[in-house]
Amino acid sequence: MSATRRMGLGALALGLLAPFVGEPRRAVSGALDFDAIARAIDDGADHVSARQLASWIRARKPGLRVLDVRDAKAFAEDAIPTAENLTIDRLVGAVFKPGETVVLYSQEGAHAGQAWVLLKALGVADAVFVPGGLADWWEEVMSPVLPADMPVAERETAADLSRYFGGFPQVGLVVSGGAPAPAPTPYRRRGC
Repeated sequence: MSATRRMGLGALALGLLAPFVGEPRRAVSGALDFDAIARAIDDGADHVSARQLASWIRARKPGLRVLDVRDAKAFAEDAIPTAENLTIDRLVGAVFKPGETVVLYSQEGAHAGQAWVLLKALGVADAVFVPGGLADWWEEVMSPVLPADMPVAERETAADLSRYFGGFPQVGLVVSGGAPAPAPTPYRRRGC
């Protein structure tokens, strides 16, 4: 994910926090720790890659809860395995268990980033989102192009993970000029 995209998602998340902020440095018992949230956004602790999520799903990570925040129709058309559909408006009433690792995703990540901020406001400690959403799932898991110069063990692990989910990994495709060729994918980016 590009630095511009990360900064945009960070700015979006901070903008969503603005209505909840009174005096930003006021110390109130039980209040949100806005500095901690900003640090999580800045250092990337707010998100997880689609490939890492795939590893967690495959390993059956204890306490993993994958939430698709898109509408029911989009969820029915395409979803990450093990995900449950829980739209943003239903997050407020949802019950989250202590020790759960909540992973949020949307079509391309913006709504999942907003949902992450909401979960932090609700006090959910271990929540992350997939920055590129379902688009990242398709690019990193279902049809990854793995560089030929990637260490062999790492490349084999990524390819095996892709095949586990029914994906089609490709290794080292190059077009003229040395740039990697895009992997064919049935997925089309189309908004949040």
